Amino acid sequence: MRPSRVLTSNRSAFFAGHAGCLLLMPVVSLFLSGCASSTRTDLAPANLHDTLKVLAERHHVCAVAVAVIKNRQLDSIDSATGCLPASTLNADSVFQAASLSKPVFAYAVLKLVAQGKLELDAPVVKYLPQGYRHQFDPLKAEPSALVTAPRLQAITVRMVLNHTSGLPNWASGPLSVDSTPGIKWNYSGEGYVLLQRAVEAVTSQPLDQFMTSQVFKPLDMNDSDYVRNERIAKHLLPGTKANGAPRATLDLKSPNAAFSLHTSAADYGKFLVKVLNDDDVMKQITASPVTVDPSLGLSWGLSWGIEHGPDDAYIWQWGNNTGYRAFAIASVRTGDGFVMLTNSENGLELAQPLTQKILPGEHRLFQSSILGVDVINFFCNSLRVCL
Repeated sequence: MRPSRVLTSNRSAFFAGHAGCLLLMPVVSLFLSGCASSTRTDLAPANLHDTLKVLAERHHVCAVAVAVIKNRQLDSIDSATGCLPASTLNADSVFQAASLSKPVFAYAVLKLVAQGKLELDAPVVKYLPQGYRHQFDPLKAEPSALVTAPRLQAITVRMVLNHTSGLPNWASGPLSVDSTPGIKWNYSGEGYVLLQRAVEAVTSQPLDQFMTSQVFKPLDMNDSDYVRNERIAKHLLPGTKANGAPRATLDLKSPNAAFSLHTSAADYGKFLVKVLNDDDVMKQITASPVTVDPSLGLSWGLSWGIEHGPDDAYIWQWGNNTGYRAFAIASVRTGDGFVMLTNSENGLELAQPLTQKILPGEHRLFQSSILGVDVINFFCNSLRVCL
């Protein structure tokens, strides 16, 4: 769920956040070059904790938690706070993981494929004999409409996972297929909801119950759920704006495969370790990726972005919910990587320096327009207008 970024692929008005700010983009463009050259302190000599503390304070990130993986094993968990009064952080602190929800859901889908309950190249609607009911607002059951678009018949499970379904990211009205399925990459949360309905139909379980039984319990992810319930609410850190001020947190009580995962850094670290150690899953994720930006060596596998370097490849995903930002990346070759969860709309400012520290070298994914320009954060950080 990406509420306020622009320069990204299709988004609904619902996730546009403060859409009026788009009218000010010509003004924003005058400042972008100056923002790109802002002063940065060399963090190379600092240990991870000191790095986190410096970055959190610099960017007003009230809470950040990081799980570091080395050689496909969970190596350490660290955290920091950059606001006063300081947030209370502990091992079971929970964040909204936003789009980091997608790889966890995809992992469960690949398990269903291995069990013969789903086929990667079968149309998703094969598992939805009653059709797909599209919600105009993913947080509300109504209004909705039964989708009968002929091109929906051509969307396969694989196309949803690698974002070639042709569906928009979100549609705040009737759903249409924007492009021919299977032809080009176009990031789509809507596609993941379509596949979620198929999984729920096949397993006869709502998504949160299915994920708990098939992923969270087997991996001892005890602080994770796709809904906000009493157990999760006790440990959930409230979201904040880019300046550290409180941001009203979305109350995600209905499971959504695209963005409703609540989790801790320790739990997501366990998941990432499991993926990196599962040769079959890793082969499926990285085999035959679709091109996203050849100039930057970026493609997309089954639910993970893939950055291609001269002697390695990295799987990665970012998350953007109202009040929260998240990021995960790992080396396919070495099994090193990390997951970062924050309760701040400035959280992605930490992603690049942390990646440079934990996975040294050039990472051109940060040059991509996929990550976009966050207009709301720009005005908050540069003009001190925090909406």
